[in-house]
Amino acid sequence: MKRTAYAFVGVAVLAAALAGCGSSTPSASGGATATTRPVASTQPVAVPKPAGKTVLRMEGALSRHNLGRSLAFDQKTLDAMATNTATIFEPFVKKDIRFTGIPMSDLLTRAGITQSATKVRFHALDDYKVEFKVSDMMAPGVLLATKADGAAIPIGKGGPIRLVFPPDSAPGKNKDLWIWSIDSMTIR
Repeated sequence: MKRTAYAFVGVAVLAAALAGCGSSTPSASGGATATTRPVASTQPVAVPKPAGKTVLRMEGALSRHNLGRSLAFDQKTLDAMATNTATIFEPFVKKDIRFTGIPMSDLLTRAGITQSATKVRFHALDDYKVEFKVSDMMAPGVLLATKADGAAIPIGKGGPIRLVFPPDSAPGKNKDLWIWSIDSMTIR
């Protein structure tokens, strides 16, 4: 995929289940900060069927489904799950951006990935694909971002969903692995 311009790669019950006290903790890297809201339950809350248009579909080695053999999300559900905020240097626009999103470790846990799963493959609306080790996606600070600087990310700027990495992330240092406009994930 040519990347010639920069881009930024109703669920009240769910929102109530995810609500909690926020805390702000600077990262060890010095530049990024993160705010988290802990989830009280150790058992993940089921993801409801999409009430609106499906914007993300997960398939493959997962044990939880809400639409056939898939786990599908509408934008409202993803926004309700977005519990972390981090200011991250965005390498394509060369500035800090405040992203809000779902920790990938939380998302994969909610999906019930199987113990045999080793890879997560992301697919974008423009057919760009990248693949990561599950362990890289479970690392602290990796977010499936739904907002940039407090606003929804438009498709023209890489939205509505993109993957962002903390400054110390080994995969995040490779700009070819940054993916935006994500529409599906396959767990293998």
